[in-house]
Amino acid sequence: MKLTVLDRQDMRWRLQLELSPALPVRGLTVGLVGEDGRPLGPAVVAPPTPGGLVEVSVRGPCTLPPGTVARVTLDLEGEPAVVHELVVDRRRGLHAWLHADGDLPVESTGELQALSASEMRKLARAWCWLGAPEPVAPDCGCPPEGMIDLLRDCGVDVDDISPEMAEQLRRAGN
Repeated sequence: MKLTVLDRQDMRWRLQLELSPALPVRGLTVGLVGEDGRPLGPAVVAPPTPGGLVEVSVRGPCTLPPGTVARVTLDLEGEPAVVHELVVDRRRGLHAWLHADGDLPVESTGELQALSASEMRKLARAWCWLGAPEPVAPDCGCPPEGMIDLLRDCGVDVDDISPEMAEQLRRAGN
């Protein structure tokens, strides 16, 4: 027997059970049970389906607590009922995050590197306050921030603006 959690809709979980077609199943009951053995919602009664693939929608909490199991009771023809407890394998990683079942763990193996002198010069040309060791007065010789955005919108590469042009743009912006 195999259990798959298909998705969650509000307070209901869609589960898929894969039963052996050889089992003489007359009906089954499925319910979610917490680690302490207490039901997390009412159990659902379902008829068997040809091929042994059964989908049920079971009521339960929005997030399944760790240790949640699906208690499946099979009513077999001519035999006593059989109870199986299958661990609900919660979604993890990106799959869980996309379905709002959990956080996305983000781990980076990248290392920080300092900017080179030429990269700092390019940045300082665009944002004069970046290379300054202390706050810079507004007349630092670079275009105002609103002007930089306007130039970018017009397709001008801000890194290629000469200091003279930056001064003229600064005066025009004031």
